[in-house]
Amino acid sequence: MARPGLRQTACERCGPQPLSRLQDRLTAARPEPSACPRVSNSMEENCEPESIEDVLDCVEDAAEGEKRVSVADIVDQIGDGAFPPLIMVPALIMISPASAVFGVSSFCGLLIVLIAIQMVVGRHKLWLPRLLLEREISKTRLDKAVSFLSKPARLVDGLTGKRLAFLVSPPLERFWAAVCVCLAIVTPIFELVPMSATIIASAVMLFCLAMLAKDGILALMGLAVVALAAWLGWSVAT
Repeated sequence: MARPGLRQTACERCGPQPLSRLQDRLTAARPEPSACPRVSNSMEENCEPESIEDVLDCVEDAAEGEKRVSVADIVDQIGDGAFPPLIMVPALIMISPASAVFGVSSFCGLLIVLIAIQMVVGRHKLWLPRLLLEREISKTRLDKAVSFLSKPARLVDGLTGKRLAFLVSPPLERFWAAVCVCLAIVTPIFELVPMSATIIASAVMLFCLAMLAKDGILALMGLAVVALAAWLGWSVAT
């Protein structure tokens, strides 16, 4: 027969426990807040622009809370597989007053060549050298460019529609990307005449918007701008 002391101890172990003790055990079993998984910034969705205004919004989002914005920031915001809007960004910078600074148009032309040629060969993800990805622009200058382009962008976006979409659908998208490459290659020549590179950039912008909006009419308008650029180049050469 068990002694009373041992029986009482066993009853205490098997009997109901105080509520405070159960709460302590439940609290101890809970994971620490820091142990919970967090979604990293790299898992956030890209902005997926479909118009000039959308592209400008993506650029603004990339610059939010920063004093300087790098090429890598803009690529991450738009998405490294969205080639038409990525080509459009340097073209828009060339159209803005930022192109008045000598060398800006040539740098933007280099970006257009590297991006568009990867679209021509059918790459699914963009690759750029680290040296270019780390190039930065001040947020103040970028904000001025976006502000300058906002009203014209709204006007041009309002004129778009799905017209002659077969002209800007695969595989013809690669043709327009190849045209962008050819135009961007001659950008340094046009930069010798102040602001003349804006004409080339306007054509590139129209081609990119045509691919985004599936508007073949815009692509044909871009060809008209190319003809104007060719006439201007011939006039300068002769």
